Amino acid sequence: MFSGIEHTAIAARDSQALADWYLGLFGFRIVYSSGTNPPVYMLKAPDGTMLEILPAEGGQVSEYKTKQAGIRHLAFTVTDFAAAYHYLEKRGIVFFEIREAATMKLAFFRDPEGNILHLMWRPQVLN
Repeated sequence: MFSGIEHTAIAARDSQALADWYLGLFGFRIVYSSGTNPPVYMLKAPDGTMLEILPAEGGQVSEYKTKQAGIRHLAFTVTDFAAAYHYLEKRGIVFFEIREAATMKLAFFRDPEGNILHLMWRPQVLN
């Protein structure tokens, strides 16, 4: 009956600028735009997952604490960890934590609004 998560939403202080950042850096494409000011967008990743960017009504992004309540990060699946890392690094992304083990490689960074993202590589898909 349930087949997955259709999308995740980020409330942004500048929804247009944040959508542009995801479009330009990760190859997402716009599949919906509200046409309002400020706009609401649905962005689709190359693998079909979606991200909603909507205008925030206030508040601040919290500091990174792994076990703080709420959604903590978005993880980007990569097939070549080193290539993805260097691609982002060349575009000014600053990584604040890197973890490596036999079963995974992670590199944490923030989007322009301070939301936590990370690269995610695994030698095999978890089942």
